[in-house]
Amino acid sequence: MAARAELVVALKEGRLAFELGEGTGDCPYGPGDPLRAAWLRGFAAAREERAAAEGGS
Repeated sequence: MAARAELVVALKEGRLAFELGEGTGDCPYGPGDPLRAAWLRGFAAAREERAAAEGGS
């Protein structure tokens, strides 16, 4: 199981990846890895925040 600190880092990395224009395929963690789930959550959160700021859904 990944440590909490590792999950937080992966979440932040996912947010940054979205901000840098990367795609979900750029996730450095493999399927089934809890860090992958955290990275994807960060990516999705950043995408949703941008959509909300732009008036989208």
